[in-house]
Amino acid sequence: MSRLKWIKKLFGKKESSDVELGLKEINFEDLPAWLDTRSQKISFRVEKDVSGLLRELDASLLALKESNSRLADAKVEGDFDVRVVKRAKSNRENVTKQVTMLIDKIRVKENRDFRALESFYGTATQSLNACLEHMNQSFRYTRGVFSEESKDVSDSLASLGPIFNELGEVIQVNKKEMDTIEAAHSDTNKIQELLASIAAEELEFESKNRRIQALKAETSEASQALEDFRKGPVWQSLQNLQAESIAAREKLRKAETGLSSLVLPLSGHLSRIKKLHESGRYTLKPEVKKQLDICLEAPIHVNPSFFPELQKIFEDNALDMQAQKKEKALLQVKTAISNFPERKKEYLEVLKEFEAKKAELESSDTGKLVELEHKEAELLSRTRSLEEDIVNSEKKLVALREDLEHQKKKLLSSLSLLNSDLHVNFPSHVSGERHEFG
Repeated sequence: MSRLKWIKKLFGKKESSDVELGLKEINFEDLPAWLDTRSQKISFRVEKDVSGLLRELDASLLALKESNSRLADAKVEGDFDVRVVKRAKSNRENVTKQVTMLIDKIRVKENRDFRALESFYGTATQSLNACLEHMNQSFRYTRGVFSEESKDVSDSLASLGPIFNELGEVIQVNKKEMDTIEAAHSDTNKIQELLASIAAEELEFESKNRRIQALKAETSEASQALEDFRKGPVWQSLQNLQAESIAAREKLRKAETGLSSLVLPLSGHLSRIKKLHESGRYTLKPEVKKQLDICLEAPIHVNPSFFPELQKIFEDNALDMQAQKKEKALLQVKTAISNFPERKKEYLEVLKEFEAKKAELESSDTGKLVELEHKEAELLSRTRSLEEDIVNSEKKLVALREDLEHQKKKLLSSLSLLNSDLHVNFPSHVSGERHEFG
């Protein structure tokens, strides 16, 4: 039986062990160990099956090293042109250099598990092809002068080919299963991580739900306390005081309006008198000028004694003013003289009443109300924030569970290639169903 047929027979169809054939169901948590066992069996089987090939490889490398040394030490025998010899020696250096580099790169490693052998095979075949490519041209020149030694090196290199071909077949036959195992391992790890993330998020979700229920109960109590306070005597007294303060403010506004209404009709005349004074065409006493400014800016604060002085000004012939306007102004001044003192007195009484109400309101104990309102607002804000967190947690859980289902399908697809009859029991908190391969 040829070596190749022997390889195909050995690896073309692998019989499962009795344990694997009998395995119909497995718990998810037992999968990593089961996958490790299969992986170790493959590595052990491959290492055992390629041990003879590796011994052959060592022998071939030794033969290659010896033939390479003979080529390096070979003497020129025969009558050759000097230029031919020189070119052959120059190219011989390249050949022996490339072969030496190749031998160093494809030494058999001690680690002989499947992935180490796969890596070794890839590196070795790449190195062999590179060596042949780099020295192919040089061989044309060395053969002409060192024909026997060159042939030995060429034969030694050629002997590596079948060994690597058979090694490649062994690796290729087992690669698909090993890749599938590693893919299943990766999916299993991702599922474990997702399960942990989901469990942690569910605990956090439950914790948030408990906190929000407690917050809602506390908010309800705070709202009830605020409602009770607003129904109580303290709040009613405060409400009455606020109403009285509003009424006093309205009364004060009316008093201000009544007082100002006596002065406003004179504002045009007062402005003209001010301009005449400022231009030097009419002179006012300092105190009268001061009261005139007050009358224009804040008439409610003017001194009643100003109006008799204003009457004198209007009666003064030195004041440049039309007779008709002066007459009308005098009537308005006289009205002010008659009514302003009484209305000023009424205004001051109303102002005093308003300020008293204001002071009483400001001194009222509203701290309890503010405290209750602040507590209710704070609790409502915390509740809204926590509700948003819960919504985000729900979205996160949905995404995690979708990712979990995706990873489970990938895992089941990989496992179906290893054992089509295998049932996988996932943790109950993930799925109550039994997943199997159809």
